[in-house]
Amino acid sequence: MGEQVGLKTKFQRETAVPGTYEDIAQLAGVTPPQSERDVAEVEDLNPTDGIKKKLPGPIDAGEVALTLNFDAANAGHDTLQDDFYAGTEHNYRIVLPDGYTWTVKGFVSGFAPSEIAAGDVIQAEVTITVTEKPVLAAGA
Repeated sequence: MGEQVGLKTKFQRETAVPGTYEDIAQLAGVTPPQSERDVAEVEDLNPTDGIKKKLPGPIDAGEVALTLNFDAANAGHDTLQDDFYAGTEHNYRIVLPDGYTWTVKGFVSGFAPSEIAAGDVIQAEVTITVTEKPVLAAGA
């Protein structure tokens, strides 16, 4: 996988048929999950070499952030809003232009339409909280 631009990147949601995904239309931007590990600091008044001891803690799998050019009549946008109110986990994936995918399991934890102004595109910010290890894989 070499350098590439984000043009033609897709965001998808798994349908009721496992392994089958549908595109969420009018994607203006997407931020892949930003995983982070907690660090536990060990209190020690006499640390070896004067170095504070730290231990690896659990991993927070992060969130996926979407910016959509919002269309209230779009079935995919409606589905994400339904996912938000239902609070249930689903499989989602980011499809990169070269076919690589980031697949995540999570729930929609934020659905926020942006400010509506005369000269701007109406958008919605969607946040998906990731609940399992994200999987980056080569495309089919």
